[in-house]
Amino acid sequence: MIDRFLAGEDWEEPPAAMAFAASYGSILEEASSLVAELRGRGAQDAPGDAGLAARLYVRTPALVNVMLNYKICVEHDLPLHPTVYYELAEARRYRIERPIDELERANRLFRESIELARAAYRLEPDWELAAAAFRSRLPPEILSFVYTGGLDKYTWRASEPARIAALAAAVRKAFHPELLVAAAHGSIIPGLLLAEYLGIPLYFIRFSMFKRQDETPIVSIADEAWLAAWRQGSALLFDEDVAKGTTLERFTRCLQDRFAESRSACVIRHAGASIRPDFAARVWWD
Repeated sequence: MIDRFLAGEDWEEPPAAMAFAASYGSILEEASSLVAELRGRGAQDAPGDAGLAARLYVRTPALVNVMLNYKICVEHDLPLHPTVYYELAEARRYRIERPIDELERANRLFRESIELARAAYRLEPDWELAAAAFRSRLPPEILSFVYTGGLDKYTWRASEPARIAALAAAVRKAFHPELLVAAAHGSIIPGLLLAEYLGIPLYFIRFSMFKRQDETPIVSIADEAWLAAWRQGSALLFDEDVAKGTTLERFTRCLQDRFAESRSACVIRHAGASIRPDFAARVWWD
């Protein structure tokens, strides 16, 4: 898995590869090359492997991020712009009517993107074939959508595999979740790896209070229907870092009643946060 190539990274400052702009189609192509190259490495890592792995690590989540945006646009009658993430408040301005089959396709492709991203982190055999098949099912406008990533030191710090592994170990000792539900977009990188360590299904709900100005988690009817399969089960509700604590607090409050049992978790928590999640890998002060 990708984590074995990342041990030597500096986890205090994000790598330059985290800041980039690229079309969705080119991200798929680059990921295919990186997965193939890293998968072919033997037990003895070659010079430059860490850089290649970090590049794959920070760019793969764009596969999920863009498909989540596509799903949101289709569900809320928003236009699909090649570079713009529209806010839900703008839905009243557009009200684009979309057929039910497009809604179904958007949700299916979103779920497939999560599985594809997880498989990339596993350096799955034949990942390139799976990526090509996924690409063939995408609407043309998705392939040309330009994703822009920025340097985010807190998301990067919360993405350290050793910390995520420690969080997974703590969860397994006290709780046995059947599903991981994570707040997107910030939690996508660590959420993908945490789901792999826990060996459970993963789902993302958009809730971005600071970057997207969401007031509440964006839970659609399609999300409700998919999550209903776990109504009698247990879920781990996750955000990568807790600074003030507002995001995870609202996320937990919104989703906890949809499961028979749930717990909250983060990778890093500020000591002055308003809430204390059930699980946290590290408490920080700066």
